[in-house]
Amino acid sequence: MILSNIVIDDIKSKSGLLFDQAKDFEVLAKLILEVTQRSIGITTLKRLLGYIDDDHRTNSYTLNTIALYLGYSTWDAYLLARSVDSIWGFQDTAVYVKSLDVNTEIYVKYMDRVVRFKVIMFHEEKALEVIQASNSSLLPNDILLIHKIEKGKRLEAEKVFRGDLIGNYKTSSELTSVEISNPDDIGSNDFMHTDP
Repeated sequence: MILSNIVIDDIKSKSGLLFDQAKDFEVLAKLILEVTQRSIGITTLKRLLGYIDDDHRTNSYTLNTIALYLGYSTWDAYLLARSVDSIWGFQDTAVYVKSLDVNTEIYVKYMDRVVRFKVIMFHEEKALEVIQASNSSLLPNDILLIHKIEKGKRLEAEKVFRGDLIGNYKTSSELTSVEISNPDDIGSNDFMHTDP
């Protein structure tokens, strides 16, 4: 289970963490323990925040612990106060790279920067290869390991491969546009907009 964007934003706001570094999850686990006297494992936190994919159902202890950390007595009290209908009923507008077909193209804009990616297989997992980049520190042929892309959020890559060099990447501002072209459409210039 991945928490809704509302819950994730509340956790980021309370903790002051961006979750753009692996150590952020360890820091969050310590903060939760300090505030609630209850623990949540680092792997569970990564799963809940969408950085690890799996289909585990989250138990009430974990959800109630998150609610306590956020200042509510129970998970149900948190949902009621935040007007979150259901832990399953949220609209997820993110594009998950692993769910895209190989050769799918993604076109993103932020500030005065434009980057066009293509989904490829890299070390037995789906990754994004830069096809074109304008006003960006990314270069053609850079390969990025990215979990998800979402308009209104920063683009974050846990690893970027440039030849023999390995680094990471995060946009300096939120994405203003995300467009996707299916492999069958390549060459037609018809892009699907992900705007709700």
